[in-house]
Amino acid sequence: MKKYDTLIFDLDGTLTVSKQPLDDQTATLLSETTHQLNVVIITGGHFDQIKLQVINQLNSSINLENFYILPTSGSSMRKYNTQKDFWDIVYDNQLTEDQKKRIILSLENALERASFTIDPNIIIGEQIEDRNSQITLSALGQKQLPEVKALWDPAQEKRRELITYMADLEDEFDVRFGGGTSIDITLKGIDKEYGIRQFYKHTHFKIENGLFVGDQIVPGGNDFAATKTGIDTRKTTGPGKTIEIINSVLIKHN
Repeated sequence: MKKYDTLIFDLDGTLTVSKQPLDDQTATLLSETTHQLNVVIITGGHFDQIKLQVINQLNSSINLENFYILPTSGSSMRKYNTQKDFWDIVYDNQLTEDQKKRIILSLENALERASFTIDPNIIIGEQIEDRNSQITLSALGQKQLPEVKALWDPAQEKRRELITYMADLEDEFDVRFGGGTSIDITLKGIDKEYGIRQFYKHTHFKIENGLFVGDQIVPGGNDFAATKTGIDTRKTTGPGKTIEIINSVLIKHN
């Protein structure tokens, strides 16, 4: 493995279990890594969700100057301002209110037309969430347990059917699988390829010195777009494997 200066991570299924906080081992390792490398998180979740899962779990020793957040599939970017003790917005591609309404209406229509039904009693948390620069359908709700989510659509057939009913959005928006039960809708052309390219556009680092780590680096997977940037990639099977990858990079770096 070559020497890298930047590690870019997917979140759910890579650094954490779906919608769960970092475990102590991963939080400690990420915090330590920021003293040697840049650490970037790119995920479909909104910034507040990333704060709960990642930022609030990190050690006080973290070097936040080397830590970057690309929420909502890379449609925006946050960098920590040490002088103001605040996360500055580097860029942000927000949807208009009219665009949000059209997306939500299309999602509701798709759910009504689907050959399957979702028992409202099993939905925990928001099912259709406005993330400003992204609208996300979490079929079983944002707060449903990971083990319940894992059983709902493992072959992606239900979400694939829903997307067929959303052809009215194709000209203006990208409609793609998110996590295990979700569909993410952003403006056309915004995905992890876009986010990674924007990160390098807004920093002085070089993409050839970066490594992207994700659990869905396969055609149709929500991490596959990263491969289109030309960045080096490593597929992970979960937080345990990701820890191994980080440690192998740090050994090479030292």
